[in-house]
Amino acid sequence: MGLLTGDALWTLGVAVAIFLLLVDLMHRRQRWAARYPPGPMPLPGLGNLLQIDFQNMTNSFQKLRFRFGDVFSLQLAWKPAIVLNGLAAVREALVNHSEDTSDRPWMPVYEHLGLGPRSQGVIMATYGPAWREQRRFSVSTMRNFGLGKKSLERWVTEEASCLCTAFANEAGHPFSPRTLLNKAVCNVISSLIYAHRFEYDDQRLAKILDLLEDLLKEESGLVPMVLNVVPVLLRIPGLPGKVFPAQKAFMALLDELLTEHRMTRDPAQPPRDLTDAFLAEVEKAKGNPESSFNDENLRMVVADLFTAGMVTTSATLAWALLLMILHPDVQRRVQQEIDEVIGQVRPPEMGDQACMPFTMAVIHEVQRFGDIVPLGVPHLTTRDIELQGFFIPKVVSGPSMATAGGGGLACSSLNSQSHWRCLSQPERVWEAEEQPGQPSTTEPQGAGEVG
Repeated sequence: MGLLTGDALWTLGVAVAIFLLLVDLMHRRQRWAARYPPGPMPLPGLGNLLQIDFQNMTNSFQKLRFRFGDVFSLQLAWKPAIVLNGLAAVREALVNHSEDTSDRPWMPVYEHLGLGPRSQGVIMATYGPAWREQRRFSVSTMRNFGLGKKSLERWVTEEASCLCTAFANEAGHPFSPRTLLNKAVCNVISSLIYAHRFEYDDQRLAKILDLLEDLLKEESGLVPMVLNVVPVLLRIPGLPGKVFPAQKAFMALLDELLTEHRMTRDPAQPPRDLTDAFLAEVEKAKGNPESSFNDENLRMVVADLFTAGMVTTSATLAWALLLMILHPDVQRRVQQEIDEVIGQVRPPEMGDQACMPFTMAVIHEVQRFGDIVPLGVPHLTTRDIELQGFFIPKVVSGPSMATAGGGGLACSSLNSQSHWRCLSQPERVWEAEEQPGQPSTTEPQGAGEVG
């Protein structure tokens, strides 16, 4: 067979280009549906990937919101997405249509870490039997560790005492509390998972924190988004390890800790922590191929708890310290309430919350103002829905619904002047709870079935 001539190559090139354009138009056909949300014009093949600043997606979404409204559409390569802004839109989607929007889009970038049909963890688990099984386990386990000698409450209060001691050791000199806050929160999570805390100068604790910081940087930007929408690129040998080295190293460290933990476990004794409880369920589920209790999923659940719990909690505490410094009058009222209810001798208890309305209102205000996760975890529609007058179709591969705001509440809704009067008025939070028709407190861990 001879080589193709110039004319033949030109004809072949035109044919391939026409074919690719037709495929692209087929993937964009949803945009032609009546009442489909508006959005920026996508480019062939790339969609809107080049029109979004993936280092500052919140700012990009805010600009698009001003152009297209609270509900707008995007095309990420060949995958459609809907972005929600504002309290009304987010609540209508995630609360009123919770059953229809509780699924998660599949994230191929995590497959190299062990994400699979039977090992989906908690955060990105698809809405189905495995998610329900893990939810029941998590609720019952947390309830069990909420009582007794080795309770989560005791772990928190003991770690808080260690944190205060570390602060006092600074002897009044200026310092950044960020590292100490990260270490304290990491220790609470480690106590829950491994029944073990690290000393603040432990090198493995420092390694965990460094890897977590690098891991979060790897997950942001254009490259992870492209790999998610064009997953065939992940099949290039060695590419995931080069793009996500911190993720691989972090999972290897967790595997090391899990191996050490297994060596000290006594199945005849009550579970010491979440890992022991999970391993007990793994033994019960042997022979059941449909169960989500397996060694592979344990790795993913532990990773989810570290990554999700660490960052959100330590960032919230950092915001709380900053806002107390900026509002000394609020700080004085919180301290006064603490002195009146708890005193200076005993540690705080969960039961004290009911007697401390101002402090609880301040905590809610910190969570609202801090807006820790400016973009919620994406959701997936499982059937056609009507949302704010728009038609959102069910599609197997999308559209994923990105709520532009922390934990399922949009950053625009957390700071909307139509719902929140002004900053530094924590008392308005409990006033709103007592007045029907007024906005309720924030929902920092998300709205709807899966948040």
